[in-house]
Amino acid sequence: MVIGDGAVGQCAVIAAKMRGALQIILMSRHEDRQKMALESGATAVVAERGEEGIAKVREILGGGADAALECVGTEAAVEQALGVLHNGGRMGFVGVPHYKNRALGSTFMQNISVAGGAASATTYDKQFLLKAVLDGDINPGRVFTSSYKLEDIDKAYKAMDERKTIKSMIVMD
Repeated sequence: MVIGDGAVGQCAVIAAKMRGALQIILMSRHEDRQKMALESGATAVVAERGEEGIAKVREILGGGADAALECVGTEAAVEQALGVLHNGGRMGFVGVPHYKNRALGSTFMQNISVAGGAASATTYDKQFLLKAVLDGDINPGRVFTSSYKLEDIDKAYKAMDERKTIKSMIVMD
């Protein structure tokens, strides 16, 4: 289960596929991002949010998810991730938090494992990932959907903010 369809979420879909996930559900409301994720290995897309989105994911899975990756950084995304998990599930949060407090006490009886933080590919899996890229098994560069010159960096950020591009690449002359 992947919550978030930006660059981090797209790469999470790629990683889940690489690691052998049989079902990969992406929560997304953007058709171009849905298409990219499906091409990368997602097996389903859920556009609904809140309780409706949680119910839809549980319906697709025939119960809760084994694992959920929160790739947005909002409390609502954390709620989605925790809500789709079955008892004993695992949540990873890699979306940079845009909130200060999130009580996890409500998950205590579910035996949910929560882990997160900035992951540096230079400290682990570097050779594995590099080989996969060089062999053409994965293309994480697909998330760069627009290119801009350095002097247009404001436009690049605006395009990402307005969801017109997933990630902007800044091209230096």
